[in-house]
Amino acid sequence: MTDTVLAIQDLKVWLQSEAGYVKAVDTVSLQVQRGKTLGLVGESGCGKSMLALSLLRLLPLNAKVDVRTKVLLEGQDLYQLSEKQMQVLRSQKIAMIFQDPMLALNPVMTIGQQILETGVTQKKGLALLDEVRVPDPKRLWGAYPHQLSGGMKQRILIAMAIAKEPVLLIADEPTTALDVTIQAQVLHLLKNLQAKYGMAMIFISHNLGVIRQIAHDVAIMYAGHVVEQQAMEHFINHPLHPYCQQLIEAVPEKTARYQTLQGIPGQVPSLTQKWMGCRYHNRCHAKWSLCERVSPNLVTLSDDSSVRCHWHDPQQVKPYPQMPECVSSEQPKAYEHLANVEPVLSVKSLQVHFPIQKGFLKRTVGQVKAVDNISFDLYRDETIAIVGESGCGKTTLGKALLQLIRPTSGEVNYLGHNLCTMSAGQLRKGRSHFQFIFQDPYASLDPRMRVEESLLEGMQALRVGTDKEELKDRLRLLMQQVGLSEEWLSRYPHEFSGGQRQRICIARALAVGPKWLICDEPTSALDVSVQAQILNLLQQLQDDYNLSYLFITHDLGVVRHMADRVMVMYLGKIVEQGSVTDILDTPKHPYTQTLIAAIPSIFRSESLALPTGETPSPANPPSGCAYHLRCPNAMPICQQQAPILITLQKRQVACHLFTEANGSN
Repeated sequence: MTDTVLAIQDLKVWLQSEAGYVKAVDTVSLQVQRGKTLGLVGESGCGKSMLALSLLRLLPLNAKVDVRTKVLLEGQDLYQLSEKQMQVLRSQKIAMIFQDPMLALNPVMTIGQQILETGVTQKKGLALLDEVRVPDPKRLWGAYPHQLSGGMKQRILIAMAIAKEPVLLIADEPTTALDVTIQAQVLHLLKNLQAKYGMAMIFISHNLGVIRQIAHDVAIMYAGHVVEQQAMEHFINHPLHPYCQQLIEAVPEKTARYQTLQGIPGQVPSLTQKWMGCRYHNRCHAKWSLCERVSPNLVTLSDDSSVRCHWHDPQQVKPYPQMPECVSSEQPKAYEHLANVEPVLSVKSLQVHFPIQKGFLKRTVGQVKAVDNISFDLYRDETIAIVGESGCGKTTLGKALLQLIRPTSGEVNYLGHNLCTMSAGQLRKGRSHFQFIFQDPYASLDPRMRVEESLLEGMQALRVGTDKEELKDRLRLLMQQVGLSEEWLSRYPHEFSGGQRQRICIARALAVGPKWLICDEPTSALDVSVQAQILNLLQQLQDDYNLSYLFITHDLGVVRHMADRVMVMYLGKIVEQGSVTDILDTPKHPYTQTLIAAIPSIFRSESLALPTGETPSPANPPSGCAYHLRCPNAMPICQQQAPILITLQKRQVACHLFTEANGSN
């Protein structure tokens, strides 16, 4: 069946604010067919989530919906129903999976109690948990959300969403914070459930690779408008709107290593302003005079293809025979990395173990080996990427290197000094040499401090510059280095976009003149266009100041573009490391192969390979090789003996499939 489940006609959602009306969703018309998925894509602030909430009529109190709007669910206009009727509809016909499972689940209620709230019996609830591949449903029925992994919590939300077999499922960024392996499992689960129940689905994401994997059709939003809607395959091969063309060009896979990514200049305009022409004209590579004066109409090109652009309007006379090609405003620059002259950082046999304590007397009954015997060297002007699933020890390793967590044993040598043996006072004197860029730019900045105060805080604490004029000059230089106006020093964090906040976080890290930086998922929460700007900035700063980076991420597309070497971690250990081309092009360890096979790509149509099983608890790791319970190539020796890291040509790998003698199976 391909009948229309949802038909949106001229949806307008405006939010009242002190600055005027925010045109969050402006005259949007869409359709979703039974058994099909519509991918909704766009930068932060374009109106994606507001559109989703409007379908459920869960808008904030300051929101107004145009009286001419129609939202038809199986022919029934949702905006003609009473609130009581909508409550029934929400519980039976429409369901939503929210982005953050920890916020969506009640932390003081068990999983079973929350599933029962959907109106199903315990027997049905356990069957739902089994259907979404939750292991041992009876045991987890009495568990609390904090006791589950991110992927497991997301499966609980999916189980609750499908409890009443809805006809429409809305998934708002359900895989954004997940590792590639768990993400692949969630996408596969959603596709199977859709096939079983025949649901229509709206899948919201800024990751074009994820959208390619799950969507049949795609709608691209910009500044409250849908600027293009096409079948997925047509969109990938022939994007019509200049914005869509530039989005695809900004994907790291499109650009060679060490070259500048083709980002989109500027940012999404304020939705409170009065519009004259096309909302994208100030960022567009193909604009002409009409674009600044006249707003384009939504032009229907076929049954499944429409675009809002003067270039595709047959009634407009074009200034050129065809649309200009999407090319960068500047020539791509190849960043020249220095030879490995000397190690900036030398790590030897680093271990971080956390005691497991139980009972009133807090008796130690075991240890969590979060980082287990890790050694590597980081050279000047080099980037090492650390990849692996959540809980593998990536962030703990980064914090241990900076002594934010004191290692249990091992050495972290910097310029001949072992940081592990330094006192807090000695470390304070040296902290200007190494800094940390955190994942969430929203949580990293104090909302009560102006940008100037945030930048000065670190410099004053570490006594970098004392003269007032010198500090002012340094602040201006920092803002210039990260591409922000010095006039914004007096602003607060809430006045900036996510990409701008991350630039401020980078400026704060650079303020004290570090030699090496740990970047912990610095682009995972950013749109593809903003991600390109941040990655270009990090590469440019590395080129200008010979910085060394430890880049913690689960985005292997970013790894391929940024890194010189890769370290793959699993349950606290390095299982494979080597050059980025060796590891990503010819992975040896079965776990590395699983990670790479699970990467969603906008340029790959085949289904993602699914990993088997779940990551074991680091508090109770399996004997022998920690990966043998999930490994397709496991042998009897894997259950008994942990493999050691051996050298195979230019890489190191810890796997019983290989020996130093033959370097092969």
